Amino acid sequence: MFRCGSPSIGERMVQVREDRGSSNKLSKCLTLMPLIVQGLAHMLGAGIFVITPTIVQTVAGPATCISYLLSGIAAGLSVLCYSDLASRYTCTGSAYVYSYFSLGEFASAVVGMFLIGELIIQPPILTLGISDNLDRFLLNGTVSTWQESTFPSWMLHTDLLAVAVMIIFMAINIVGIKGVALLNTAILAISSLSLTIFIITGLIYGDVDNLSKVVDPASGRTGFAPFGLSGIVSGAGVAFFAFVGLESVVCLAEEAVNPKRDLPRATFISFLFVLVFYALTAFSIAYFVPWYSIDGTTGFIGALQEKGLVVIQYIEIAGLIFTVFSCGLCTLTTTVRVIYSMAEDGLLFSWLSWVDPRTRIPIWNVVLCTVIGIITSIVYDFDTLSHMISGGTLSVFVVTALAVIILSYDTSDTSVSPGTSGERTPLTHPAPTYTFRTFVIVITVFMTSAVVLCGLTALAAQNYVVIAIETVLGCLSFLCLLFIWVRFKLKPAEKHLSFRSPAKPFVQGFSILLNLLLLFHLEVSALLQLALYGLIGVVIYFGYGIFNSKLTAEKKAAAFSTELGPSALKQNGDGVIQKKAT
Repeated sequence: MFRCGSPSIGERMVQVREDRGSSNKLSKCLTLMPLIVQGLAHMLGAGIFVITPTIVQTVAGPATCISYLLSGIAAGLSVLCYSDLASRYTCTGSAYVYSYFSLGEFASAVVGMFLIGELIIQPPILTLGISDNLDRFLLNGTVSTWQESTFPSWMLHTDLLAVAVMIIFMAINIVGIKGVALLNTAILAISSLSLTIFIITGLIYGDVDNLSKVVDPASGRTGFAPFGLSGIVSGAGVAFFAFVGLESVVCLAEEAVNPKRDLPRATFISFLFVLVFYALTAFSIAYFVPWYSIDGTTGFIGALQEKGLVVIQYIEIAGLIFTVFSCGLCTLTTTVRVIYSMAEDGLLFSWLSWVDPRTRIPIWNVVLCTVIGIITSIVYDFDTLSHMISGGTLSVFVVTALAVIILSYDTSDTSVSPGTSGERTPLTHPAPTYTFRTFVIVITVFMTSAVVLCGLTALAAQNYVVIAIETVLGCLSFLCLLFIWVRFKLKPAEKHLSFRSPAKPFVQGFSILLNLLLLFHLEVSALLQLALYGLIGVVIYFGYGIFNSKLTAEKKAAAFSTELGPSALKQNGDGVIQKKAT
């Protein structure tokens, strides 16, 4: 599994990406504040306005605020991992790039598809949320009534307003990243104000009995946690959708002016700000109205209408439209950058990395993402999409934590075998050393133990035998991390990073365990969707990527160089190395 991530090849992969990054085709114009705004704009709209009401009504009840705090702990550990990696590399692509450097090309192709699959279904979810509220509260159902009377039965599921919003997303993204940043800054001010007003309104007009004493007439559930501890954990898994915006910040690495300094700062600031807003808003809506009466689609707006607070209702409608619009815009921006990065590496079609010289935006990439988003909004309804959103995020967070462990420790053997010079050519693959093999074995044992432990905890009925097995696996996981901490040294370059994650590898190990636990608490449909993303990644890699990879071209260049000598080679404008004409 880690063959491609062995010392010399992993370092060469970094060099190949950094060399291409030095001739950056994207616009390098974002400072700290626009990066913070990008993260806030992406995270604020999705979880608060669209997903929070659904979690309160169907998953965790008033304890949703606890679910957000639990998911915030796991996301906070992931923030440490992202900040650590962002201070190392300045290539766009986020978790895809980090897995590329640590696990190798094949693993990165699968992780990239996890990331794309997770991001690409978010704009349809958000546009459906905007559409439903616009039609119900501002247009009095005019659009849906017209569709029912005009469209044939097989097209009734088509949401014209959602399609129109997706097209607007596309048009703004094509204009350029500066336009997106300026629009997000204006919208963020409006959304923050509207959320603050709702939190205060909920606390003023709410009733403390709504938190623990109301009884759902349909199911008879009651209490602060009507769905129990499993509901709180499941709610935390779904709530992870709120923190997908972490990807939005680090995906702009090649467009940041000072990425190694600003990306970690922007990630931390936006995360802490959003976590506070999420917890307060979830508590406020559960305090405001009985949890079972909340509409999963209209959420805050429906609750305000129920209370007859018309003025505040329209303020929140404006806030919802602007906030969710900004979130969808940022999501499309992020998705485009991940696809661009994979296409630059040759793992996706090259035309997806073509950048317009005037706007410096990969336009065909934007168009493709918009078309897929429109089709998704037509095929799936809101409820189905809302349960397909967190599996990819959690799996990507697991890979990010694992990447920090792999990239932080020196696994090379400094001893030189008799009769050798100890030198390595840049692209030749050395035989794995004893130290490296030991590291791979320990990591493999840890990941296997973690997966089985979290799977048993989430899926198996708890009895003495299962608890005993879980205890053994937990101890084994800890011993693996302890062995890495004692046996292996951090790389010398760690001292020069602008941000270093503390307590390596224990923070990363705990992050992996917590994210896996939340992942196994998701619905089966979400896990099947995740498996589908992985299968698509495997098919694309073996059907296209393995034959067109830039890394493969570099390996071919090494073979040519050995036979002909480096002076016989040249590099064309696309970065492909060819034999010089004689």
